Amino acid sequence: MNKLYISLSVAATLALSNSVLAQTTITSTVMPTVGYTYNFAADTLPADMPTFTVSAGSGTAQNWDYSTIFANTYAAPMAFVAPTGNPGASSFPNATLATNESGNWAYFKTSANGLVIDGVDAMIQGSPAIIDYTPDEILIPTPFTYSNTVNNVYGATFSVTISSFPATVHHRANRTITADAFGTLKTPAGTYSNVLRIKTYEITSDSAFVFGSNAGNQYDTTTTYNWVQNTPDALLMEIDINKVGAVTSAKYLQTFSNGINVVKHAEFTANLYPNPTSTLAYLAYENETATKVSASIFDVTGRQVATLLNNQEQAAGKQTLTVDVTNLQLPQGLYMIQLTVNGATKTLKLNVQ
Repeated sequence: MNKLYISLSVAATLALSNSVLAQTTITSTVMPTVGYTYNFAADTLPADMPTFTVSAGSGTAQNWDYSTIFANTYAAPMAFVAPTGNPGASSFPNATLATNESGNWAYFKTSANGLVIDGVDAMIQGSPAIIDYTPDEILIPTPFTYSNTVNNVYGATFSVTISSFPATVHHRANRTITADAFGTLKTPAGTYSNVLRIKTYEITSDSAFVFGSNAGNQYDTTTTYNWVQNTPDALLMEIDINKVGAVTSAKYLQTFSNGINVVKHAEFTANLYPNPTSTLAYLAYENETATKVSASIFDVTGRQVATLLNNQEQAAGKQTLTVDVTNLQLPQGLYMIQLTVNGATKTLKLNVQ
């Protein structure tokens, strides 16, 4: 989905992912509502970031395969709640949704025109601040389809305390949101067709004034790619890129809940042991029903180095697959085992020593 983004070391941007084939349109009916929870698996490990690459935009359907790339992840849930009663809510009376990320509360509005951030109750360098965007920050415009572009110039002026001095900060931003590609997306949780990629490029400037004098300026640019489908569990994947073109974070959707039902994007559990290993490893998993299973090994460049199972029929119940590292002649290093059970895919890290 969307990440919360604000400069001056504050996060306050929501990054949604939606899917779209050439003629699919992202509509307001799939925007978040109260009770929606997107359970992401996020990877920010610097050593992993170079493996996340982004293809150029294209009018031809693309195939994005990130199923073996996420190596070191942690849970990063995003839950939408009613605004009332949360810190700073009284400053945003028109908000219809709120989320909390690392102690910062973002307030949203939804309409036929999409999802926007009304403002944020944030902590900046230990100082509380109410940041009210004028106009609102556009996150996902609707209706939205391939080649559509929206430009959003917005800003806020707010008060903080910097080095014990009261300061006024002028935040200005210019963001361009473009649906730059469409196609099929693979993540460790599964394969999704009819996906739209949304590219958001933003230029920001922040100027701080203390006792009326300019105390410093900060400029930044960021690019965020979101893969989205036109269903309530719209937010499939996100990649963030900094001003020098380096990937800084990536995340993908594992499960989604609308407050009543849970949609599982990774529908089985799997364990790999012992790990690290220099001889044998065992891949344990369970089939809920009789199904077809595939398993392959990839190196860190994404090159397939071995096939363990190829669409093999298996009975329901617990399964154990032996990975013979010696027989496969795998050199020391990090590998990814991609396991697909009944159409759902998981990726497990294998450390060969």
